[in-house]
Amino acid sequence: MQTRFFLVVEPSIKGFFLPLKGAFEVLTPEEFPGRLSRAKEEGLRRLIVHALPKDLLAILRRLASRFHEVEFIWANEDAPKVTVETLALLSEANEPQKIEETSFEIISSLVDLASYPPELRPIILRLIHATGDLTFPQTLLIHPQAVETGIELIHSGYDILTDVEMLRSAINERRLTRWGGRVLCGLSEISEPPSGKTRTEAAIEKVLSENPKVGIVAIGNAPTALLATIRHLRENPRKILVIGLPVGFVKAAEAKLLLSLQPYPYFTNLGPRGGSAAAAAVINALLRLSDGQTSA
Repeated sequence: MQTRFFLVVEPSIKGFFLPLKGAFEVLTPEEFPGRLSRAKEEGLRRLIVHALPKDLLAILRRLASRFHEVEFIWANEDAPKVTVETLALLSEANEPQKIEETSFEIISSLVDLASYPPELRPIILRLIHATGDLTFPQTLLIHPQAVETGIELIHSGYDILTDVEMLRSAINERRLTRWGGRVLCGLSEISEPPSGKTRTEAAIEKVLSENPKVGIVAIGNAPTALLATIRHLRENPRKILVIGLPVGFVKAAEAKLLLSLQPYPYFTNLGPRGGSAAAAAVINALLRLSDGQTSA
C-alpha cells in the first residue's frame, strides 16, 4: 500500500522548506483539504500526518474525518509506528550520483543561474548544495580573475593551503595531485602559538613563509587566519587566489570586507556566513573546472 508523509505547518514556517522529493510533502492547513481530495483520487490509502506546531492537530483531524477510506497515522500521537513507516519511506535505494543530480535539479529550479557568468554557475550550484542556503550567492564578492587564476594555479601544480583540517579533508585531493599539487594544513605543526596569536593564524603564517609553492589559500573557519594571509601577502606579494569564507561573529565580516579591497584574486562574501563546507565547495568546483568539467 502506497504511503505518503504530509507535514502540515503554519504558513510562516513553510518557507523554511525547499521542495521535497518523493513521498514527503509540506502543506499549510489551508492546503490540507484540497491535497486530501487529490490523494483520494490518486488512490492513496495510507497517510502519515505530522502537525507542526502540535496545536494544529485538532484542526487536521476534523478536516480528515470526511475521508473514511484513508488510513491516517498521526505522527504527533504514534511516534513508534511513524518511525517504522517513515524509515521504510526513506530507505528506498538511491544511487549516490542520482542523489547529487536530484539536488542540482532542485537548486536549478529555484535559482536563476542565467544571471551569473557561465564560469561561475558550477561554483554557485556547489555553494548552495554545500550550505543548503539559496541566498548565499547573493552575498558573494568575487574578483573578476578569480576563476581564471584558480584554474591556472591548479594546472601549474601549485599547492592549496587551508586553515583547518576539516576543510583540508573536504577537498578532492585526488584531482589536485594529477596536476602536481597538494592540499596542506599547518595546524598540527603549531602546539603553542606565539602570544597574542591563534593557532590557525600562526599556522597560516608559517606555511606561507616556508612554502613558495602555495598558490591558493582557503579559509573556512578562522577570521584570524584570513587576516594573517592578508598581512603576509601585503609584505610578500605572490601569484595567489584567496578563498576567504570564514564563519563567525567576531572579525569574520570585517576580514572578508578587507579581503575584497585587495588587488589579487579572491572569493569572499559579506557578513558572518561561511564555513569549511562553503570554502570546500569553491575549491572542488575549481578542480572540476580544471579537469574540463563545465557542469557542477
